[in-house]
Amino acid sequence: MTLSRLIPVLMIATFFVTGAAHAEGKKLAEKLSDTAIIIDVEISGCDSDRAILCPGLPANSKNSLMCLMAYEANLSASCALGIVEAAVATELGMLAIEHSINACEADADKFCLDVEPGEGRLISCLKKNEKKLDARCASALKDTGLWDLGGK
Repeated sequence: MTLSRLIPVLMIATFFVTGAAHAEGKKLAEKLSDTAIIIDVEISGCDSDRAILCPGLPANSKNSLMCLMAYEANLSASCALGIVEAAVATELGMLAIEHSINACEADADKFCLDVEPGEGRLISCLKKNEKKLDARCASALKDTGLWDLGGK
């Protein structure tokens, strides 16, 4: 896989789950259609490349990534590997989120209808209702590590 094919995957990592629209009474699918999902991924091994090829751009920013991608042929092996590792982490994060959404949609609609997504609020709500959750939902959140994102 070439680094230039990784751009769309890594672009996803520049957004965070935020609920801009008012969530009251909306089912999970509607809430998530009004949100952007972010997976915060660090691209390691590119500090030297960035300093030489893209001076002044902040690490792990969209602009920094785009600049590095413009110099794809000149990247060090450690930077190229860091970008690939970030892409894999992003893909795994998206799969974890998708799996958890599928497993928890009914419970989120049942117990957290008035909760606005973002900043772990939906997961916190589900955790508060842990004893009432479908086992598949709790298991999906715990297995993917998303359970730990919600407050206690």
